[in-house]
Amino acid sequence: MASTALSAPLHLVPDPIAYHAPQEAPLRLTRRGKFVLIAMPIFLASLGVLMLLGLFLSPAKASADVPLGVDAVSVTVIEGDTLWGLAREFAPQLDPREAVRQITEINNLEGSVLFPGTEIYVPTAR
Repeated sequence: MASTALSAPLHLVPDPIAYHAPQEAPLRLTRRGKFVLIAMPIFLASLGVLMLLGLFLSPAKASADVPLGVDAVSVTVIEGDTLWGLAREFAPQLDPREAVRQITEINNLEGSVLFPGTEIYVPTAR
């Protein structure tokens, strides 16, 4: 048996030196693509900054629970209520100055002004 080799005609064999892959077109962004590429990081960075500002600049809120060791009742402030009046009404056995101090401490109040409709905790005498 004789072995025969088949070969392709020379015009079908690619010349590795002369063969060049087709070059791909450069990446081009549309106006919308540029907007998304630029605006999205700016938006996300701004959102992060605003969240951090909100976290650090928000006022402290009164906790939902009364601190341990303090007997207190929840009172809704009506027009004309004062810290002194609430202290004398709900804690007559305590010194009113001490009761007012406890009310401001429990509720994280910064001043003595009470707004109608606000719920605050008022300590009661044990």
